[in-house]
This record gives sequence, C-alpha cells and structure tokens, in this order.
Amino acid sequence: MPPGNRYQLLNSDGARLRIMQSSRARPLVSVIIPTRNRTGKLVRCLESVYASDYSELEVLVVDDASLDSVEDALSGRFPKTHFIRNQERMLLSCSRNAGAGASKGEYLFFLDDDNIVAPDAIGLLAHSLGTSNRVAVSSPIIFYLAQPDTVWTSYISKGRFAGFYTLHTEIPSSEAPTFAFHNSFMVKRAIFEELRGFDCANLPIRLGEVDFAHRLRDAGYIAIVNPGARDWHDLGWAMVHIDSDRAFYTERNRIIILKRYYSARDLRFYEICLLPFLGLYHLVHQGLNSSDSPVKTAGSLMRGIVDGLRFKERTSGSDEKVF
Repeated sequence: MPPGNRYQLLNSDGARLRIMQSSRARPLVSVIIPTRNRTGKLVRCLESVYASDYSELEVLVVDDASLDSVEDALSGRFPKTHFIRNQERMLLSCSRNAGAGASKGEYLFFLDDDNIVAPDAIGLLAHSLGTSNRVAVSSPIIFYLAQPDTVWTSYISKGRFAGFYTLHTEIPSSEAPTFAFHNSFMVKRAIFEELRGFDCANLPIRLGEVDFAHRLRDAGYIAIVNPGARDWHDLGWAMVHIDSDRAFYTERNRIIILKRYYSARDLRFYEICLLPFLGLYHLVHQGLNSSDSPVKTAGSLMRGIVDGLRFKERTSGSDEKVF
C-alpha cells in the first residue's frame, strides 16, 4: 500500500469514489502512441507499456504516414497491438484523435513514441483519475532518458508572460494541480469527447495540449500530476524534434493561443515586444537543428507567423469552435 499522504483527496467526494472503485473492475485504459519514422524508439516505448503491472490495457499505434509501414515491421513482435495508418501526414493532434476514435477504453493514455514508462505508471495515473469527478487529466513526473534521475517536467504553470508556460522540476509530495501536460498524460474518455478532443484543424502540432488544458479549465475540470508515476523522455540537446512542417507552427500556434485565451493587450505586447526576438531566435535555432534545409525551415517559420497574425476563429452557426 502507498503511504497515506501520497494520494491527497481533492474534494469531499474522494473517499466515496475510492470505495466505489475498490468494489468494481479496474477501467480499461487505451494507450495511444502516435509515431512517424522512429521504429527504434517506438519499440522501446511499446516494451515499457507491455511491462506495465496494469493488465486492463489496449494498445493502439497511429502510424503518421511513415516511409515504411510500422505495422509490417512490428505486428509480429507486438501481436496484441492495434495499428492504424494515416495515408498522409496528419501530425500529432490528428493522430491522437484518430487513436482515440478507434479505442474502447474508459481512460485514454496519450504517450509519445520517444517515451518509456515505469511498470506502475499506468496504474497510478488511472488511480488518480478516480479520485474526483473534477479530475480530467493525470500526468506523471517526466525525467530525461539520458539522465534518468533528472526531472524534465513535474508540473506546468502559466508563465510570466501571457501565452508562455513554465515547466517545473520540483516533485510535489502528493498529487498536485498542473495547468497543462504534454508528451505523456491520461484523460477520462467522457471528458475528452465532451471537449471534442484536440483541435486537429487549427493546432495539429505544438501547444495542442495547452489549448485542451484551457478548454478543460473553462469547463470546470482540473489536471493533476501524480508524483509516484514516472516517465522518461528521449530529448536531444536541441530539446525538440524540428523539421520544416513543425517550424510552421512554432510561433503561429502561440499567437492563436493568445487570441483565444488572453486579452488584446497581451497579444499586442507579444507582437511588439517578444515576437521579433523570438522569431530571430527560432530562425537560428531551428536552422541549425532542422532535418530539412535551413532555408526551407526558415521560410516555413515565417509563413507560420504571418498565418498566425492573420488567423481568425472559424465558427459554426451556433458559434462553437469547429475542430
């Protein structure tokens, strides 16, 4: 049994929910892993998932139009895995939505292919989701794979400037709120569907989780981090995987987040005081680290910034966002 203070009750209905959970079967967890051209990392990720001590699992791999079929390469090694293939590159948010749509679990565990999870992580995250009806998302402590004792992210808060978010490294003593989450997190399916999933149309990669975090907060839900659940992320020195497609969304999506959730004054401050310096920084950083040519990457970055500045929300007849 875990220490008594490890699972902090978030509200008065927590104890009743615990009793209900102990008397019923554990919920099915759908592990959804998007991937593209990284078979080696995917194998390592899948091996960690199948080593989990949580048995009520289904595993779905969404192949985002890899050059070679992931299913052909790995179905024999992982016969219980359900493989889905995008016929063209759809990027992260669309791939996650596709996996969720094909899944059956009560809980959805979104896991990027360059992560590995501890054997007890899935069970701990599932437990966290059951502590309160208000808890929509649970996430683990994320360490660097190359430095397995060094924390990359424990919880995330809003940053000093609007549209920026701070990754903290201190590990809380018990379950604690986190504003956002990124490469490894579990969501209640009913709430994911209520919020209409990730905004695949407008935020196919980068800050899609932040947009989802804002929407779940607006709907009255919260996200928490479980300090006992552990994940290791394979990050290179550049701290992000970059190509010309990804470069397009780097600052474009921050502009969209600012337009959706912050004031006109915050947006104007960003445009005048921060964007010129960030644009220059990304031109150099991404040019040096992109898998595409520096010229192609820089052009994509600048087109994305222009697209973000021109962005206007598309609405349906009922003024709901169209995702």
